[in-house]
Amino acid sequence: MNKKILVPLAQNDRTEEMIPYVDKVARPGMKVVFLMRYPVGGIKWPTKEPDTETASEVKELLDYYSWEANLKRAKAETAPAAEALGRKGIEVAVDVYAGSLKKAVRSHTLGGDVHLIMTRAGVGQKIAGLLTGSNSLFDLFKRPSFSPVLLIHPNTVA
Repeated sequence: MNKKILVPLAQNDRTEEMIPYVDKVARPGMKVVFLMRYPVGGIKWPTKEPDTETASEVKELLDYYSWEANLKRAKAETAPAAEALGRKGIEVAVDVYAGSLKKAVRSHTLGGDVHLIMTRAGVGQKIAGLLTGSNSLFDLFKRPSFSPVLLIHPNTVA
């Protein structure tokens, strides 16, 4: 059974930032699944009053929220990762989910084939580092030049 690495991406995360980290832990024959929230591009609001919008503007808004269009957008955003990792024998897939990230991760881990969950470290980890003494107060306000990540074992996700 092939092992999977789940990589949940937040709205502002880019797959290019995750490639170096995925590259370090993924091995040939593994599968990397990028989890992206629906709608992939974020919420888009109508620019005009509903009664003054043209048919093409309404169609564009409907297309924006189409599940197929979002899956296509997600695949386009992960294409650089698929190309870079594919050369090393690592399969890349995209899953667009609606609702809770926790439920999306849980549905993937039910099969028992998830090896790791990789996510960007957020401000919570920076604060925890401050409390443990591994970060200084100035580190909270400094934007790192690279994105540190967390590796989570799937059994620790309740």
